[in-house]
Amino acid sequence: MENFDDFEKLAKLRDRNILNEEEYVGLKQALIRKNTEEAGGAKSGVAYVLLGWLLGIFGAHNYYAGYTRKATIQLLITLFSGFLCFIPLVFVQVWVIAEICLINKDAAEVPFKGDLGLIKILRIAAVAFYIVSYFLTFLGMYGNSQQEMMMAQQRMATQGRPAVMFVQ
Repeated sequence: MENFDDFEKLAKLRDRNILNEEEYVGLKQALIRKNTEEAGGAKSGVAYVLLGWLLGIFGAHNYYAGYTRKATIQLLITLFSGFLCFIPLVFVQVWVIAEICLINKDAAEVPFKGDLGLIKILRIAAVAFYIVSYFLTFLGMYGNSQQEMMMAQQRMATQGRPAVMFVQ
């Protein structure tokens, strides 16, 4: 509670023209820094990117960084996407990729800590992983031609296995 009192006191000093806007912002940022150091400091950027990469569709990275509203929306879209043939999952995944590449601060505006080079490598790896997986999914859906299906049926028939009917 005393943290809010400090912010209120600063606002009152600014309103009375005792502090100018520049001093007010500087003192406010110092208070935020002090409170985050007492509360455990900055969050890890590596953890944020890994959570986004592995559990991003559930909003785990946003819960970690303190963006609870966004995280809850991502979780609800993921849970109820089955009613819409899981199409919303693609949009949530694109949203997550954008977040892990663009977000560099937690909800309290404190920059993530950690090795910036490693964070950049993880971001590139996550984007590359999702591009390759979407590409392979697309190939799996549309890559089999009629001729390839016929050849697969013939191979199975020559091996003594019953031929499977491919439905188009």
